[in-house]
Amino acid sequence: MAMIGRKQPAVPATPDGSKPARRAVAGGSGGGSGRPPAAGAADTTRTGRLRGNIRDIMAELRKVTWPTRGETRNLTIVVIGISASVGLLLAALDFILSYLYNLIG
Repeated sequence: MAMIGRKQPAVPATPDGSKPARRAVAGGSGGGSGRPPAAGAADTTRTGRLRGNIRDIMAELRKVTWPTRGETRNLTIVVIGISASVGLLLAALDFILSYLYNLIG
């Protein structure tokens, strides 16, 4: 998973304690060169990571099985029916408990 807005982990030092030399990525960094990174190279710039995330989101949305219009209508009717039923049940319970409270008090 790409990390947006977070710094990359620090590069560990070599066994002799010095920092390793930076390696150049084939095809440029992809950041300011105007070219996409080479195949297999990850674009680690902020915009590159954002593009990667958007690309991943679009790929996942293509896999979703969306309901048909009829299924959506039927499920909406079921939700409204259950909500109305629960509302009536709670109203009846409230009425009964209020009546009992008034009898006691």
